[in-house]
Amino acid sequence: MDKYNTRQTLIAKIREQHNEQSWEEFTDLYKAYLYSIMIRMGVQESDRDDLVQKSLIEIWKSLPRFEYVPGQGKFRNWIYTVTKHQCLGHFRTNKRYQNKIQKASEQGALEGESESKSEDIEEAEWKKHIFTLAWERIEPDLSDSYRQVFMLFSEGKNVEEISGELELQKNSVHVYRQRVLKRLNREIRFLDDELG
Repeated sequence: MDKYNTRQTLIAKIREQHNEQSWEEFTDLYKAYLYSIMIRMGVQESDRDDLVQKSLIEIWKSLPRFEYVPGQGKFRNWIYTVTKHQCLGHFRTNKRYQNKIQKASEQGALEGESESKSEDIEEAEWKKHIFTLAWERIEPDLSDSYRQVFMLFSEGKNVEEISGELELQKNSVHVYRQRVLKRLNREIRFLDDELG
């Protein structure tokens, strides 16, 4: 059985609100995404755990009313909106965020003028989240050589350096990297379709 249920299946299971295993799966899949949204919105580290819990509770309470209609937005857009509203509510009730609210309001961020910025944050954080999930999913199946080549490329090393460091032919370095990228991209597309 695949580790990830389709979002429709998972949504149906957690709508029951008594399916602990499905709720745990949901939180495992989306909790890091909620944290990244909060970081980008400027929530202080000391407030994030509580706010993530509040967001998860609000998502849980709202799920029975949520209607997923393919082609009319994505599930992650709804999760982002719920989380953003929790953050904004937290900012309004917390004095240390008042200056941030005033500044954002003056710039139009809270009034909807900066929807594209909000969408940019949502999209960037979703891409990072899906990349991380995809990497965690494929990494255990990669050979040490493939993993090392990919990690060295991600550190900014070139083919020449990697070839020398790992004692591999340059052509092998290219092939290993391409194979990892192909598998990673396939996994990213799958997860984005299933979870987004």
